[in-house]
Amino acid sequence: MKRVVILLSVVFLVLVNQFCTEDVDNAINDVDPVLTDDLPVNLTSVPEKKDSLNTGKYIYITIDDAPLKGSEYIDSIITVTKIKTSLFLVGNGIDGNKRFRQYYEKFRENPYIEIYNHSYSHASNRYTAFYKNPEAVLSDFERNQTEFSLSHKIARLPGRNLWLLGERKKNYNQTGASSAGLLAEKGYKVFGWDVEWNYDAKDYNPKQSIDELVKEIENCCNFNKTFTKNHVVLLMHNQMFGKVNDRNDLGELINRLKERGFIFECLSLYPESAEKQ
Repeated sequence: MKRVVILLSVVFLVLVNQFCTEDVDNAINDVDPVLTDDLPVNLTSVPEKKDSLNTGKYIYITIDDAPLKGSEYIDSIITVTKIKTSLFLVGNGIDGNKRFRQYYEKFRENPYIEIYNHSYSHASNRYTAFYKNPEAVLSDFERNQTEFSLSHKIARLPGRNLWLLGERKKNYNQTGASSAGLLAEKGYKVFGWDVEWNYDAKDYNPKQSIDELVKEIENCCNFNKTFTKNHVVLLMHNQMFGKVNDRNDLGELINRLKERGFIFECLSLYPESAEKQ
C-alpha cells in the first residue's frame, strides 16, 4: 500500500509540473509581436519635441552694418549670454580691412549668431540714388550673398524699414519697394524692424536708456504694434558698441528682457504668415 501512495504522489507532481510549464509557454506566446517591435531600440534616438513659435513672446536681436568697431564686444556678450542673434552683413567693409575680416570670421564661428544680407555697398549711404535702379540693388545683394557664402536668403534694405514676407508687406509705398520685389522673386525674405535702439550719429551713443528701450519693446508687444503678433524685431547698429557705457550695455539689456519673459530667436525662424501667430 505504501508503494502505491508513493507512486501516486510522483504522478501528481509530474502532472503539476507539466501544467505550470504550459502556462508559462502560453504567456510568452501571447505577447503581441507588434508591441514589442514598437519599443525603441535606442532611447537616445527618439527626437526631442521642438518648441512652437506660436506661444510666448519673442524678441529678435538684429544688428546692422556688421562688422565694425563694436564687433568684439558684441561677440563676447553673445558668447557669454548664449542668446540667438541676427547679424546683417555689409561686405565692402570687410574687403581690404584685415581687422574687420577677423571680426567677420569670429561671427561666423559663433554658434549663437546667424549672418544675413544687408547689401555689399550699403548704398554708399546715398539711398535715393541707390533705389532708382532696382536691378543694380539686386546685383549688389547677390554679390554680398555669393562672396560671403551666406546660408540664409534673408535681407534688410539699407536705410529702409520695409517688410516683404510672402504675401505680407509693410511700408511698401517708399523707394526701395521695387528692389524688395526683385529680392523676393529671387527667394529672399525682406525684413524691417518693430523697435529701433536709436543712436546719435555724432558719437554713436544710444538715445534711449535701457529702461526706456525695454518699456518701448514691452508696449510694442503688449499693444500689438508688431508686424507679427508677439514677435518683436529689435534693430540696433554695430557701431553703437565701439565704446561701452551704462547706456549701451548689451548684456544688461539682454538680462532685462530675459527677466520679462522674452524668448530670443533668430530671424530664420520668424513666422512668415500671420496665421502662425
